[in-house]
Amino acid sequence: MTFDGRLRFVVLGALCVLFFVLNAATFNALGVVLPYMVEDLGWTWAIAGVGFTLLGVACGLSGLMPAILIRRFGVSRTMLAGGALALAGFGCMAVTTTAIVYFAGTILLGIAFTVCGQVPAVSVISHSFSKHSTAMGIYFTSGSLGSVAGPLIAYSTQEFMGNWRIYWVGAAIATVLLSVFTAMVTANRWNNRDASSDAARAAAQTGWSLRNAIRTPQYFIVVGAYSSFLLINTTVHGFAVQHMADLEISMGAAASVMSIIALISAGGSIVAGVAGERIKPMNMVLVSLGSTLIGVIALAFGANFAVLALASVGLGIGFGFSYVSIAVLLLDLFGKRPNLELYSTMSLISTSAAIGPALGGYVRDQTGSFSFVFLACALVALIFFTTLLFMKRPKEPNEDKNTADSAIDTPNVHQALLQSERHQRRPIAEL
Repeated sequence: MTFDGRLRFVVLGALCVLFFVLNAATFNALGVVLPYMVEDLGWTWAIAGVGFTLLGVACGLSGLMPAILIRRFGVSRTMLAGGALALAGFGCMAVTTTAIVYFAGTILLGIAFTVCGQVPAVSVISHSFSKHSTAMGIYFTSGSLGSVAGPLIAYSTQEFMGNWRIYWVGAAIATVLLSVFTAMVTANRWNNRDASSDAARAAAQTGWSLRNAIRTPQYFIVVGAYSSFLLINTTVHGFAVQHMADLEISMGAAASVMSIIALISAGGSIVAGVAGERIKPMNMVLVSLGSTLIGVIALAFGANFAVLALASVGLGIGFGFSYVSIAVLLLDLFGKRPNLELYSTMSLISTSAAIGPALGGYVRDQTGSFSFVFLACALVALIFFTTLLFMKRPKEPNEDKNTADSAIDTPNVHQALLQSERHQRRPIAEL
């Protein structure tokens, strides 16, 4: 999973473009295409909503799958598997005539999103870039831009083609081609490392073990903070437009607010990546969670332009910073060795955030307002913000340190370092 030299930038580019398409063609575009599907197929919105829920649940519950596939088959074959799942999922969406086929499509797309998405990408980036925060910022910015472009592409396709099935066919072709390209650039034959890189990669296998890391309360506090981000994100995207309409904000203005949030989020991701090289990861997470907290409270009472502007900036910065800051914080606390499994497990546990829209809809039916829903989300964020504020850094067990010391002294690492030294001392004539 370590790529050196110019190849690492090619790999990063491939991962970014693939993540752009995944974000554009799944969560963000589905909400635009669904009205056309509901009208054409004569469905109820209950059926449409179940499919959206299945997409999110499948994405979360498959969180451990990328780690298992990568450890066993490598990154390249994992990307091919994800592309095959995406092809099957988009194919179901394109030919769907019944709810069962639609549900199967959303489930397959949720799994494909996990297999090809941020879990393997974060692992590859953390091992291949010394300035992994900047690289992660670029990666998550590409996803945010996909979130902006996806609804526009879906709407344009419907306007010009007049057939929603064409959109799913195009999404299938784009995803498969990009997953194959990503598999090609991450194939083993491309991954030529020098001796010093092998030594660094071997050293990266030392430090925290998965078992010891996952036993710490700090890990679950970070997971809780990430889940609170997702809770607010899914709830806002599910209900914010209708909430603003309830407050007598026009639909056009409400849609514009959501677009502004997405644009600020895209910029926030790249800023977070650059700032992460200079600011402590914990402070980054606190800024992100604090901004999200302010934004969702403002949205709850967003009856005028000034309050909606505050909500847009707060939520945009919070969402943009969240993915980068959490990923870098996990690396900072526990190191590279268990990162793939820790991130996968976090994605699995954070599926609990999918309950937000379900409970939110029920509260809206009972109270007639979404304000209470957003305030409840704010309370959850405040709890984890306070907990993180007073959280102490976990202490690595002595047994792990001894393991790390012995691992660094292994013959393989010494041999790699020796080869690197000999290469550097080689006479100019030999070169």
